[in-house]
Amino acid sequence: MPQDFTDWRLDLRRGALAASKIFKYGLFPFASALPFAPWARLRFAVRFRRSLEELGLTYLKLGQFLALRFDILPAEVCLELNHLFESVPPMSDGAAEAIVAAELGAPIAECFAYFSAKPIAAASVGQVHEARLPDGRRVAVKIQRRGIMATFRADIRNLRKLTALGQRIGVFGRLDATGMIDQFEAWTLRELDFRIEGKTAERVRAHSGPAVVVPTIHWHLCSPRVLTMDFIDGVSATHIRDFVDANPPAVVRQRLPGFDFDTALNNFTDAALSQLFTDGFFHGDPHPGNILFLPDNRVVFLDFGIFGALSQDQRRIIAGQIESLALGNIGGSLRYYAQQVTATDDTDFDRFREDCRDVLNRWYAALLDPTLPIEERHLARYTGEMIDVSRRNGLQYDLNYLLFWRALNNLNGTLWHISPNYDLLGRLRIFFERTRPGPGRRVRATVADPAWRGSLTELARALPGGAAGAATGTLRVGASFAPSRDGEARRRRSAAVGAALLLLLPLAIAAASDRLPASVRAGLPLALGAALLWSRRQAR
Repeated sequence: MPQDFTDWRLDLRRGALAASKIFKYGLFPFASALPFAPWARLRFAVRFRRSLEELGLTYLKLGQFLALRFDILPAEVCLELNHLFESVPPMSDGAAEAIVAAELGAPIAECFAYFSAKPIAAASVGQVHEARLPDGRRVAVKIQRRGIMATFRADIRNLRKLTALGQRIGVFGRLDATGMIDQFEAWTLRELDFRIEGKTAERVRAHSGPAVVVPTIHWHLCSPRVLTMDFIDGVSATHIRDFVDANPPAVVRQRLPGFDFDTALNNFTDAALSQLFTDGFFHGDPHPGNILFLPDNRVVFLDFGIFGALSQDQRRIIAGQIESLALGNIGGSLRYYAQQVTATDDTDFDRFREDCRDVLNRWYAALLDPTLPIEERHLARYTGEMIDVSRRNGLQYDLNYLLFWRALNNLNGTLWHISPNYDLLGRLRIFFERTRPGPGRRVRATVADPAWRGSLTELARALPGGAAGAATGTLRVGASFAPSRDGEARRRRSAAVGAALLLLLPLAIAAASDRLPASVRAGLPLALGAALLWSRRQAR
């Protein structure tokens, strides 16, 4: 069919371009055996980055995706890929307007009272234009380049052929390169549908507090390839430090009346931490170019093409890791961290635990000592080391966890760019003190969990007479034993008493945590301890 022929020709063109870059930058096997080749003076990571930049679009996105994979790629490569640069000329005159008209089904003059022909930003996927609605509101219109999807599909087909060949000849070792291409395709298709970005922005705004601004989406002027949102005029985090330092106070006050650096940075940090730890739905790329500051110290989040989502259990695991670390419970922190990684055939668990303990101990020491140089208290330093430990010892991450740590490290990097002395570890401690529930609230939440209640019901049914009581809601826990010297009877008696205590313990803590006087709350552990000793005595 004609379409198949067109696809074949596009595949061939894109494949030939990729092959030319592979040879230009010496990315093929045994290239290092050619010491006098033009690429010999460049590090592999630099050659790889430059090849992706020259290939554009799909390969730029592939580089951004691979930059996350500290768990399978050398840190040097991942760090270099974070410096990918998109040098893309804007669309030709009239092309953007034609795409908007075709996507929205109306002439551009009917959609906007004004539409700037010159873009304010351009990238490989699309570009952004300023416009005005008929009611006078300023908006930003993000427009996807023509032919992007066909090019992406062709590149994916070529990447699949290349990875299949590499898997057969053993280039990738035990790495599932084909599975990574599947992940990358799904990741990028999500970013190429602008409607998903709009829905993400709305969801983030719904969970944000008054100190956070997310642009309003104008859905009647949106499509998979066009996204129209409020235009917000703030100062980019990229320039805020230079602006304040380069201008006299009067100029700063005129441009940003009421602006206070500490308040603005705390608002930004708290908003990002709330997304990461409380909501579990977070901006995946909070670098300086995606953050604006307003005169009243509010923070603006832009560009929601990359976002992450954590389940409640994943949030519990991450919060447990950091909270255990803050309390000096290194073993507990390690156990939570181990739940974020998956073993492979190359995993060395003993070395993994030893290396993790070393990093966690140094991390805890940094938490305790606010007098240390700020570079020794940077969060990214320790999270990066933990990820490197996992890679060296053959463990891999779930992509959501990687995106979480990447977002947290980007937050750290943005704060470092704005204010090198900002103490993120200290702010993180304050955030947890304010937002993490106390033990009583957590126990009550556990008791209210249907899954926990189900387990409790099963336990109740295992007790003498428990099945009928559990069914009628009239379960009574008690024990009556005939005199016996038989060991099995003693074991049954011990199990029943222990089960009764197990049933009573969380309920007692939940009831006592907030509602009883402090004196009663203080005495409760002693009473429960006495009950436990009694149960041990009865079991003899």
